[in-house]
Amino acid sequence: VVDRVIADFIAGAAETIVLDNAPGQDFVFVEGQGSLLHPGYSGVTLGLLHGSQPDAMVLVHQPTRLRTLNDEIEIMPLPDWIELHERMAGYLKPAPVVGVAINGYDLDDSAAREWAERITADTGLPAVDPVKFGAEPLVEAILAGGLGKPRPSAVARGAGR
Repeated sequence: VVDRVIADFIAGAAETIVLDNAPGQDFVFVEGQGSLLHPGYSGVTLGLLHGSQPDAMVLVHQPTRLRTLNDEIEIMPLPDWIELHERMAGYLKPAPVVGVAINGYDLDDSAAREWAERITADTGLPAVDPVKFGAEPLVEAILAGGLGKPRPSAVARGAGR
């Protein structure tokens, strides 16, 4: 949806979409786009992050990618990457990363499991390739955080628009 929004208004467009869809819902999932590190997509990513003001985040990570696509920007270690997302969200509203979804399109099942174990050991977070093995560990992490309860502040803000 934000692909056709003027950059100055991405955060506001994301907020409007979230608030329009929040009433009566336990969850509103906002799919991120791009990367905070990629010079071509970081503005969109940050606009979505600030506009949606998440309660929690699931970080998508392709463990075999060492640099951004079409650029030579090195991707930082995953714990630093998680901390960056939490800091960028936290300027407006704290939002922990509660899990890691592995983009394992280039991994066989065994390698995807090995990466999940390594990521969990490095971060203390559940990690899974949801395409290969389902998203249950990530959903459980969201539920364990007490998320999914209606937030009166978000509903109230939406009512006043």
